[in-house]
Amino acid sequence: MKGFGTKPPPGRGAGSSAPQNFEHGVLKTPPKGILQCTEPVSNIYRCHYLLCPHKVVIPQEAPESPCSYKVKTYKEGRMACVFFYFSQCDPNQPSVPQLWASLLEQLIQQVGTSDNIAPELHSRFCQSWLGDFIYPTAYASLFYQQASMFKTVYVVIDALHLCDEYCDGGTTQTILETFSELPENVRLLFTCNNSPQAKGFGAQQKIQVKPNPADVEAYVRRRVSLSTKLQHLEIESLLNTIIDHTQESEMFIVAKMHLDRLEACRSLASSRNMPNLSLNLSEIFENSCQQIKRSAPADISLAKHVFTWVVYARDDITMDHVLQSFAISTRMDRQDRKLYLNLEYLLRVCDNLVTMDDEKNTLRLVHESVRECILRNGLLAEQPDSVIARTCLECLMSEDTDDVSNCLLFYSATFWASHLQSVIIQDCKELEDLAMTFLCSAAQLEKMSNTIRENDHGRTVDGMTGLHAAAYFDLPQLVHGLVNNGIPVNSSDSGDETALHWAVSYGKLNVVKQLLKKSHADPNVGDKRKETPLHKLNMGPLGTQFEIAKALINGGAEVTIKNNQNFSPVSTAIQFGPTSIASLFISSQKDVNTEFEQGWTFLRAVFYYGHGVAESVDQDKKSPGSMARHRAVKRHLDCLVDLLLDKGVKLDQPTTNGWLPVIHASRNGSVLMLRKLLEYQPNSDLVNKTKTAKGKSPLRCALKYERWSTAQILVHHGANVNEVNNDGWSPLIHVTKRNQYEMVQFLIQKGALVNSTDNHGLSALSHAVNNGNKDITWLLIMNGALVNIPARNSLSNIEKALQDQDLSIAWLLCVHHADLEQTDDQGMTLLHRASREGNLRNVTFLLDRGMTIGTADHEGLTPLHHAVLRQSREVVELIASRNTGSRFLDRPDKNGCTALILATRKVNIALVQILLRHGSSCEIKDRKGMTAIHHAASLGFREALQILLPKVKDINLADKMGNTAIHHGVLGGKANIVRFLAERKADLEVLNVEGCSALILAVLKDNPETVRELVRVGANIYTEGRNGCSAMDFAEHQGNYKSRRVLIEAIQPSQLSE
Repeated sequence: MKGFGTKPPPGRGAGSSAPQNFEHGVLKTPPKGILQCTEPVSNIYRCHYLLCPHKVVIPQEAPESPCSYKVKTYKEGRMACVFFYFSQCDPNQPSVPQLWASLLEQLIQQVGTSDNIAPELHSRFCQSWLGDFIYPTAYASLFYQQASMFKTVYVVIDALHLCDEYCDGGTTQTILETFSELPENVRLLFTCNNSPQAKGFGAQQKIQVKPNPADVEAYVRRRVSLSTKLQHLEIESLLNTIIDHTQESEMFIVAKMHLDRLEACRSLASSRNMPNLSLNLSEIFENSCQQIKRSAPADISLAKHVFTWVVYARDDITMDHVLQSFAISTRMDRQDRKLYLNLEYLLRVCDNLVTMDDEKNTLRLVHESVRECILRNGLLAEQPDSVIARTCLECLMSEDTDDVSNCLLFYSATFWASHLQSVIIQDCKELEDLAMTFLCSAAQLEKMSNTIRENDHGRTVDGMTGLHAAAYFDLPQLVHGLVNNGIPVNSSDSGDETALHWAVSYGKLNVVKQLLKKSHADPNVGDKRKETPLHKLNMGPLGTQFEIAKALINGGAEVTIKNNQNFSPVSTAIQFGPTSIASLFISSQKDVNTEFEQGWTFLRAVFYYGHGVAESVDQDKKSPGSMARHRAVKRHLDCLVDLLLDKGVKLDQPTTNGWLPVIHASRNGSVLMLRKLLEYQPNSDLVNKTKTAKGKSPLRCALKYERWSTAQILVHHGANVNEVNNDGWSPLIHVTKRNQYEMVQFLIQKGALVNSTDNHGLSALSHAVNNGNKDITWLLIMNGALVNIPARNSLSNIEKALQDQDLSIAWLLCVHHADLEQTDDQGMTLLHRASREGNLRNVTFLLDRGMTIGTADHEGLTPLHHAVLRQSREVVELIASRNTGSRFLDRPDKNGCTALILATRKVNIALVQILLRHGSSCEIKDRKGMTAIHHAASLGFREALQILLPKVKDINLADKMGNTAIHHGVLGGKANIVRFLAERKADLEVLNVEGCSALILAVLKDNPETVRELVRVGANIYTEGRNGCSAMDFAEHQGNYKSRRVLIEAIQPSQLSE
């Protein structure tokens, strides 16, 4: 359809005049949208512009520049302009759908971005991708939809009178019917040469195009002034008659034709002998034809040749085309050719029925109705396409390239086959032989190869044969003859492509059939990319793909052969469509369960490639038309699966590498597809079928990839919700770990065991607690989950909740009898650990739940001990405040240490104060017989001594070694503590078990500061200790000279005083 109405047909040049009573009609688009002409057309050049078939001025709302056959985009106000025109006596007159398809194509070309494509057009595109061809009547509707994306759309249709009651061959749809349904924003301007006919088309307003009298006279006078011949003729009265006739006929062409005839007269006498000037355009043309027929035979022959080429040429032609082709067809030599190299002579031979387009320098008929006249008078070749085809072939086969102009050579290489297609080749044996000779000559084909290169830049033409050319130019009638003439049917070009490759690539169905049926071409030959003809299928037009594919399949083509990119025709069709082709490929297989390669069946290919396309569409949901594409892809896959099911595909048979369709659908979340498969075999065990004995089930695959809807379908069809796996995996635990409340609820309703555990001994409840999911925890407990299931090497549920400080879950567990008194391998309870961590919230929570405070672990440590060791003031305060008696507060650990002793050893005055305030005893001894006072003295903890001493009865209380507080002060080397204790009446002369007084002990430690302090506070230097030795004796005997010097210094002042 591309190209219909977008370039002038033969005889429709840019300067031809309008038909008689030429009118511009504006079609009514009720209730709004009427175009109006605001001012009359009076200027001669403006009038001529309106008469030009290729240039139409749209009144008022349209831009002032004409809309030519080249598409123009008007961006201001989102406006678009499209056009179409009909050609008189055109054998290839387009149908109604082709008209609207051409207009739609132009409209799409004026769209800035894909966002401006109508959604309905997107949807139809996606459907065509699946092989759903557009019905002929749909193109008008699609045009209406796309037109709605513009503010205003102008539709210009020329020569609408040529298709009065014109109807599509396949439907009863008429142009008039489609015009009546145009949207309000579409403005239609058409040309018609008949007023009643224009009204029948629904014209609401017309613009009568007629020449202005002054413009006519100015035109005639100007022609005379520019012509030397006319200036020498005394024809004033005749000129006045021409002017009058032109004004009466309202057509400039009348003046032009009469002046052309007058200018051709050789003398005044001959001009006076001109027949009566006619007002009727048909009579004027008829007179010209009669004049040509009275010419010399050579001139008649040339005129016929010119008319034939002007009318039937497939492209605009120049004088060089005509003269060169005439020379070739008449075997004219160069000398004779010079006689015709004059444009004036050529136009005179045609009696000015042919004119030169000043813009493009091409020849055309002076008016379209000339075609009917010259046809009626026999001034066209009897078989015009045969004549032109012969000339083109002779041009291409000419050995003397100097005799062939470049323009004719290019035309011949491009259009020779087009003319040949219009000929019944069996009736033209000579022409057939000429074509066969041409196609069998490699040298001649080389002249045509450049044309193919220009039209198809990706095509390799080196090494092409006549069969390749027949495929390219769609000449099926020549295929068998070329093979019989010795061209191998499977011969290839330089890219290893055969003629069958070419025919498929260009969508030449009849050539494909000829190559396969009569010439027995091999449909499985691969080119350099290992592509068979079937691989080329998507390169051709969509309309012929199915029939070509069918012909190839019937000819033995294999659909599973892979190219260099690892794609086969069937995989490409499955992935990219259309559905009709993919269905054809699958239907051609006798056994769809056969693996066409290891591990791959047709069903797997549909699932694999189809899913990839669906995923790419899903990721593009925000783009225009994405939903339509999504639906189209789903329908495509659904259709192919239905086809495979109808052909008996086995769903429970794994491929050689273990692929199963139900597992694939489950893993990829294909809900509709999975339901289709399971309903196809409703009572089977497909839902529990695994690849191997230890493989993963469909349910596990669905849950692993979070295909929740798919998993529900599997369960509804009998999937085992309590399946046992070697790794301890179970459905309920899996969805619990993924925090999927709805799925947990669903599986419980379907009978999942809530207390089953994994290989680590963890139940679903354990994982819910671990995730901190209160809703699932509550759901599981309400459905009978045990809160105290022991786990190996893992925290208990209540312990985990407390560790995460999730007291709401901990409360829930406690309400349902969580064991708070459980101990670990160290004998520690939850309260021990909370205290050790200094976690006030958890300690408070546990104490509020009534946990035992005095329980000791294997080390004899109570929660209070742990809190003191943690030095957590708040926790110590809390536990001590829950004191039920001194027995609890003063409970010793394994080493006999009370909480107070531990607090003292930590040198933490705040803890000491708390414990004393709550009644801790200061006189309880540890395993070494030391009290808190001993430890405070040893550590130099004066603040503690200050509050501890008032609470003891005997400051000289000794430990198991007989050491009092003063001894421990000395042992700690704390001179300030010695002084502090001495001031509070501590006995300085008490001997310990080893017979050492505090001073002797200080000398033994050789601590001069402590010795000096003891002497200063009154310690007796001469007190005898162990073995009757005094402090001085020990100093001298031990060699502790520092202490001895202090003692000597203390003795000398006393001796002097004596």
